This record gives sequence, C-alpha cells and structure tokens, in this order.
Amino acid sequence: MSEHLRQFVAAAAEATAPGARVLDVDAGGAPYGELFEHAAYETADWDGSEALPVEERAFDVVLSTQALEHAPEPQRAVGELHRVLVEGGSLYLSVSLVRELQEPPPGDYYRYTPSSLEFLLAGAGFEDVSVTPLNDCFATLAQLLLNARTTMGRSADGLDDRREEAAAVLEGLAEQLAPLGPLDVRWELPLGFAATARRPAGSTA
Repeated sequence: MSEHLRQFVAAAAEATAPGARVLDVDAGGAPYGELFEHAAYETADWDGSEALPVEERAFDVVLSTQALEHAPEPQRAVGELHRVLVEGGSLYLSVSLVRELQEPPPGDYYRYTPSSLEFLLAGAGFEDVSVTPLNDCFATLAQLLLNARTTMGRSADGLDDRREEAAAVLEGLAEQLAPLGPLDVRWELPLGFAATARRPAGSTA
C-alpha cells in the first residue's frame, strides 16, 4: 500500500497552506515529514487509547496513517483527532481493510469500511467526510502474495527450501497481477481506505 498511501499524503501536503500547523499522529519515523517542509510539522506518539499529548485546537491539519486499527476505542480515538484541530481544520486519515495481523502490541483491533469510517467521523463531529479506496483489487492481491512470503514463517521442519521456492512463485505471481490494475473499475477490494474530513467552523465540542 505504501505507494498509494504516499500519493494520498502527498496530495494532503499539497493542499496544506505554507506555515500551517500539522500534526502527524503516531508517525513512527516520520516518513512523510519531508512532504510538509513548507509547514510547521510535528509528530505525536500515541497508543490510540489515551488523550493525545497536545492542547485542544492546536493544529490546522491532522494526519493519521494506519493508526486507527490499533485503537481499542476508535470512537474515542477519532474524538481526539477532532479535539486537537482548529475550527475549520482538516483531517487526513488512512486505515487498513485487508492485511495480515499486526500483533503483539500495540495490538490489532479492527478493519474499516467506508460505512464505519463515515459513522465514526460524523459521530465525532466532523463534516465534509469523504472516503475513497486507496488501490485496485489487483494491487491488493499482489501485495498479499508478497506479504505471504514472510508471513508463512520458517521452521526447523525441513521444509524451508520449499518455502523459499514458494516465495519465488508468489513474487512471480505478484509481478503478473500488478499491471492488471487498470482493469478494475470498481475498486471494491482495496488494501485500505483514505478519508478526509473537516472540523466545522464554530465547533466548540
């Protein structure tokens, strides 16, 4: 998903005004920081179940990529994203729909559909909510095949040579599938979704 996700974040950065205050939530190594060099970019560590360590209405833009699935209380988590935005501020959010488990901690609790995202964001007070798939079905299948190379694991059962052979087969299949992306006109099997939303002007909650 990395290519499609980066395109989404790049579009968010392009829409961000120079000097705008940007918070990248649970950004890890801040892989998108360079896209926001024109803005006042900050990151905040967060486990998704507690309050963000920032003041209310402190940022013009909030970015949250692939973090909401790790929040045990997603409604509370989305409420925090709303809280730290200024009135009229923009949220850029991405979530997973199809991928392998990501455990142990911070935990892997949910996968999200457009309906669930719209419900959560509207419930937190956001408006102008828009949810779009991040990629086509062939990109999803190709990525899952590539992921399976490592998720199948390794063992002392004497079969690791066959696992290496299987990994090569999976990689070859992925290479054949990826170029078929333009054939998918419905985009109903993406790896995940991207959402944009806005905290309403005059919002105090």
